[in-house]
Amino acid sequence: MAATAAPGSGGVFGARWTVATVRGVPVNVGPSVLLLVGLFTFWLARDFVTHPVFAGATVGAWVAAAVTTVLFIGCILAHEVGHAVTSLDRDVTVRGITLFLLGGVTESVGEPKRAADEVVIVGIGPLISLVIAAVFGLLVRALPDFSAPELVAGYLAWLNGAMAVFNLVPGYPLDGGRLLRAVLWLVTGSRHRATRLAARVGQVFASSLLLGAVLSVTGVPTFEPRSLWIAAQVLARLGLWGGLIGIFLLRASSDAYHSARRREQLGTRQVRDLMGTVPPTVPADLHLSEVATRLQTRPSVLWPVGRPLIGGVRLEDLDGVPRDRWAATTVDAVAEPDVFVADDTPMDEAVDQLVQARDRMLIAVRDGEPVGLLTPSLVADIAR
Repeated sequence: MAATAAPGSGGVFGARWTVATVRGVPVNVGPSVLLLVGLFTFWLARDFVTHPVFAGATVGAWVAAAVTTVLFIGCILAHEVGHAVTSLDRDVTVRGITLFLLGGVTESVGEPKRAADEVVIVGIGPLISLVIAAVFGLLVRALPDFSAPELVAGYLAWLNGAMAVFNLVPGYPLDGGRLLRAVLWLVTGSRHRATRLAARVGQVFASSLLLGAVLSVTGVPTFEPRSLWIAAQVLARLGLWGGLIGIFLLRASSDAYHSARRREQLGTRQVRDLMGTVPPTVPADLHLSEVATRLQTRPSVLWPVGRPLIGGVRLEDLDGVPRDRWAATTVDAVAEPDVFVADDTPMDEAVDQLVQARDRMLIAVRDGEPVGLLTPSLVADIAR
């Protein structure tokens, strides 16, 4: 499975390690990838060992299975890199690419501004998979018949083709679900309504995968109409793997639905309608030893720094400087610069900024002066 994740969905992956970067985007690998490698290698080796190419040569079959698995994971990564690079080219911030048990996900912060951009960002992934499938298909024709390389190339052609087709199923947040959202966005004129509708379709698809996992255990009873019976048979063949994907998609689509609903409830509100009180401005040339006591009166909030404003500071920001250097370090050295939002900014845009902010807080400004503080809790209170 490969997909583009909705903003804020990155927390479902738990621990992960950064193994590379692509245009500044971290490529992360979760511990569950080891399980993916093991299961996929086992599944392929079971097929390879009975294939005439290996004629019962178990070691050769397992080596070929491992090579195929590693190459396929590389193909999944190429699919996700396509999403990430295209997102960056259209001014959508990408938090990272994560490979995990069920495949890969590109995690973005914020949304495309236009439905057309969504189509390009989402469509590039399946297109890359189809191109890779075609390349391996050509290799099959070029390689010697009944050889291990031909067998590996054939499986990779099939796997990439299957990945492209599966991702085009309209199950949000699979690529097909995101494409459906783009079409609904064009039709309805509302990104959030389109997200809710696409997410509902995603929930239905995810529930179907879960049903298939149950049927793989209980068996599929005979029933009419026959078309539905055939569909049930297909779902059952996906088995536990389909069930795991269903759980992931159900959670992701449900989160997307509720997020879109909250944003719709914000309506035409602006930052000034939701902001809370902001602490007094801290002079930029004040030493940390002098400012610490002041910050302790409201330790969890962001204090504006400087006139003119240069950033914001929280009490915990001081922890990055050894205490014996507080008397020689001024506040401007630890202030975070990108923490401002105009008080007349529509909340739909401000929420995207809030998600990207390091401290999940923004200082509302008007004519260069701090007039309020925007926090997730204030947004949640209004959007309930």
